[in-house]
Amino acid sequence: MARQLYYSPNDTVFTVRNVLVKFGEGVLSEVGYEAKRLGMKNVLIVTDKNLNTNTKWPELVKEYLEEEGIKATIWDGAHIEPLDTEVMKGIEFAKDKDFDGFIGLGGGSSIDTAKMINLYTTYPTSDFKDYVAPPTGKGKAVPGPLKPLIAIPTTAGTGSENTPVAIVDLVKEKLKVGISSPYLLPSYALLDPVVTTTLDPYYTATTGLDVLMHDIECYTAIPYYARPRPETPDKRPVYIGSNPISDIFVEKSIELVGKYLRRAYHNPLDLEARRNMLLASHLGGAFGNAGVHIPHSLAYPIAGRRHDLPHGLTVILTAPAAIEFIAPAVPEKLAKIASLLGENVEGMPVREAALVVKDAIIKLFKDLNMPSGLAEVGFSEKDIDELAEGGMKIQRLLALSPIPVKIEHLKMILKESLYNW
Repeated sequence: MARQLYYSPNDTVFTVRNVLVKFGEGVLSEVGYEAKRLGMKNVLIVTDKNLNTNTKWPELVKEYLEEEGIKATIWDGAHIEPLDTEVMKGIEFAKDKDFDGFIGLGGGSSIDTAKMINLYTTYPTSDFKDYVAPPTGKGKAVPGPLKPLIAIPTTAGTGSENTPVAIVDLVKEKLKVGISSPYLLPSYALLDPVVTTTLDPYYTATTGLDVLMHDIECYTAIPYYARPRPETPDKRPVYIGSNPISDIFVEKSIELVGKYLRRAYHNPLDLEARRNMLLASHLGGAFGNAGVHIPHSLAYPIAGRRHDLPHGLTVILTAPAAIEFIAPAVPEKLAKIASLLGENVEGMPVREAALVVKDAIIKLFKDLNMPSGLAEVGFSEKDIDELAEGGMKIQRLLALSPIPVKIEHLKMILKESLYNW
């Protein structure tokens, strides 16, 4: 082996991984052009029943593809939060139809479902959990490149079009888990603010809050250089910690959320607000490089017990308590977040300014008519132990917390999150 020029026990490398993207009103009409350019001839459009029944977007995408001579099939079985049982139905539907490309159309759930159908039809396995991250799954590496996938988000929330991750609920295990691989990053993304105008206020709010938590968690994650150096480059995790590029992206995203989320919620046809929230969501996709931590790790067992709760809600409900817990380790970054959200923290001691973020999030809860805490969505103190144990299983996320997390910390955060005000 060649002599290393520099050695440190800590990692010294961070990854910048972003999807190719077109952004702007009307860009949906270019899906046929881009699909043809990627060599697609027989395409599966993955979406959900609500979008397919109540909007024109799936049929319009199909028309644009057919205008370019591309065969297109719509499958609308994506669940509001991807369930392994439903994803497997999609895999079964697609496996013998020779699709050479995929369109993920909808929220992050549809895009993640498209990623998984692409993965499991390209590299089939005997056990769905083979690619799922340990300890729940085997953590098998994705063998190689997948077929082309174009992501078209109709929500401003998950940033899934810009991440190499797919999230799924394991029904039997009552746990949400992740599949991570650089090969899961979509080939292209079309971001058209117009298609987000059909999203109702409740989901506008919950997806927007998901953006905010992606931002806050990846901004406050341990720095990339505070991780052990991997034995080989392929052992470096997808989530490598906060870094200079992700910080730049999410600072702008936080600013946009603070300015435009309330407007998009109260006026669905405010195109300026929709445009800027879609941009915020895409920039927040920087978490696909940096990672997230405590609120997302707790959202997984919460969602595993309540499949009807949107992801953004399961994440945000533990945010105030989680922020208070990590404040001693990242006060400067939290103070910056408070300022970006429009709070006046000038002249405050940095630790006091850091805790203003907690109050800012609670203000958002109230302005967006969100539940006051876990108790309002059906949880109680008797659920805390089980939820904390589920959260502790998500070590790939908890490892990014700026303060090492023990189960008693998660129990404390959950207890404080039963009632946020």
